[in-house]
Amino acid sequence: MKKSKRPNLKTIKTIEGKKHDIVRVSDFSVTPPEIKRKQTVTIRMTIKNVSDKALKGVPWQIVKNKKILDSGVRYNLASGDSFKVLTTWTATAGSHFFYGDADPKNTLREPKIKQYNNLPQGFDVKVR
Repeated sequence: MKKSKRPNLKTIKTIEGKKHDIVRVSDFSVTPPEIKRKQTVTIRMTIKNVSDKALKGVPWQIVKNKKILDSGVRYNLASGDSFKVLTTWTATAGSHFFYGDADPKNTLREPKIKQYNNLPQGFDVKVR
């Protein structure tokens, strides 16, 4: 009788279980939690390379009320490494919605189904 060959699960290479996934927003925050008019607000975002190769460039943006507040590109990001971006905004009265985005134009060519983690859950902020 022939023995069937089974794959050795220890030899299968995966990065956090996300095949074809390239980048992920791993943290996003808006501080302070209660904001007053003319106060400086800090928006932070962390982006991680979850692929198995170094990335030449990772574009990012931070958006407020559907307008880009800040954007840039991080160059030469090794596999598994993260980087943080930070921007500030002087608060104006009213309601505002913030979110961050890694690779907003999909220049890294992730399949559409894998882009869900490029955007964190956004924050609604009310300024008195």
